[in-house]
Amino acid sequence: MSKVIKPRKHRHKRHYTFMIISGDSDGTTKRLHLNHFKTQLLAYTAFLLFLVIICYIIYSTMTINTLQKIELEQKAQIEALSEENSTLFASKEKLETENEQLSAAINKRIEDEQVSVEEAEALAVPSGFPLTGTASMTYAVDDATETTITEITEDNKDEAKGNPIVVFTAAEGSSIIASGTGTVLSVTTDAKFGNLVSIDHGNGYITIYRNSGDPLVSEGSQIDRGDIIFVVGDKNTSLGFQIQKDEKYIDPEELIEIKG
Repeated sequence: MSKVIKPRKHRHKRHYTFMIISGDSDGTTKRLHLNHFKTQLLAYTAFLLFLVIICYIIYSTMTINTLQKIELEQKAQIEALSEENSTLFASKEKLETENEQLSAAINKRIEDEQVSVEEAEALAVPSGFPLTGTASMTYAVDDATETTITEITEDNKDEAKGNPIVVFTAAEGSSIIASGTGTVLSVTTDAKFGNLVSIDHGNGYITIYRNSGDPLVSEGSQIDRGDIIFVVGDKNTSLGFQIQKDEKYIDPEELIEIKG
């Protein structure tokens, strides 16, 4: 039996030729011969390069869009911050104006309070006349060991001993009044005048009012200058008035405003 021999199939190698024709006047032509494998490699490389370029373009586009979006957001934030800054600046100016007004009001109040304090201090000094209306006045001294006060005369002014006192003789219907603001320190009886009211003025001064009338104030009461302490009737026209400064008796004439 004879064996049939099939003819072999010859594999043809593919070759590719690339021609580069120069545009110069000499008409130079360059040829590049590539086999099948190199041609495929070149094609795949070109395709990959094309994909890379496309991906880069897409990425760049997305990046640009993102940056544009961020830029728009930043512009919106800048506008919002600018508006807020304008509002804060206006608020700052308003607060500065209010602060200036408040400072002026506080300074005015401090000045008014200072004036009030000075006025209060002035009113607390017992320099007021202790009677309404006019009265005759006699200078005397009060010796605690004597039963009566001693009137000062030319003959005894160098020898008389005791605490200085001014004795007023007032008209019926007038009033004995506080010579300064203060607090009633005591309301007691007095052996020489009948009753005694002392007022502490809070600045070292104490005034003493001695009269036989009924006291119209009570211990602990707050007294303003001019408040009535006694009403003068036909039987209590005599007022013994004394002043202490830092627990020492002083001459009332040195402090009170003498009328007439």
